[in-house]
Amino acid sequence: MMPNPPLPAAPRPVPATDQELCLMGVTRMADFIDFVRERAIGGREMDRGDLADMWREASVVFQELQTAEAGAADKPQILPLSAPLQAHVNKLVQLDSFRQTFSSVPVAFGMVELDKLVVCQQHIGRASVDRMVNGLPRPLADADLAAVCLPLTAGDASFKVAHQGGERFVFVSDTHDTRFLGAQLVNPADIKGLQVHGHAQAVLALSVGFTTNVLNVVRYGPRVVLNNGYHRALALRELGVTHAPCLIQVCAHWEDVGLAGSSEMYDNGPVYFSAARPPLLRDFANPQLTRSFAARRLTREIRLTYEVDSLQLDL
Repeated sequence: MMPNPPLPAAPRPVPATDQELCLMGVTRMADFIDFVRERAIGGREMDRGDLADMWREASVVFQELQTAEAGAADKPQILPLSAPLQAHVNKLVQLDSFRQTFSSVPVAFGMVELDKLVVCQQHIGRASVDRMVNGLPRPLADADLAAVCLPLTAGDASFKVAHQGGERFVFVSDTHDTRFLGAQLVNPADIKGLQVHGHAQAVLALSVGFTTNVLNVVRYGPRVVLNNGYHRALALRELGVTHAPCLIQVCAHWEDVGLAGSSEMYDNGPVYFSAARPPLLRDFANPQLTRSFAARRLTREIRLTYEVDSLQLDL
């Protein structure tokens, strides 16, 4: 009797992938090469010289734009909000989470011209943009724009506890918007169902969740730089939207930019605020300035640990 042939090995699960759209020729070549080699599928096998040539070709185009489109980012049109959008903003600014997040510099709201938005993020996940483009209604009403650009509640991203035990807790989510939101002392009497081995006199709350994730720009001098909401801004532009409702952080001094903007915006300020023609949101639609790479989709993980010291002091 012939033995049964061995069963074929179970196929390995294929990791979820995305297409990372990279803007080239703007900031450091080394950052582009490192990003592709680290994030792209097969990136470690890509020739560094080929990647450098891609960046150089885009850099030539970008440098030509310094003359051909000098001043293209200056004085973007900012229109007033419609009455329904203003009513929505009136609710947004009353939220405690909003007031605590945007207390560093003065803020304003308006319909900001998308094609003059300066960008300081050099890559965008196409899957997120495509989901928004396919999921948004046509035409977009004020209520749709308010929900997308200035949401009052957290989005529908997944969030779960991956591990809890001892002094270690791990939380995972499918959005980069997940953050550690801070620590605060809470009165035990205010916590329903609190179960402890004794009579609690204080509770330390460590909060994890989503940020106040609004479409947010930083205004300094004659320019407006996109600070948060890249996927939404690009999706709206692809749907033909020319102006989107934004929270505008108004910076009167350069140090205000350090408080309001990203570290990239502050550390490389001359690229975005002083160059004749900085990188713009519309550049992501220019095939001469972009390349797309297959990349593994990332999961956001937040790890919290705590340590307890109990001392007997001689006073």
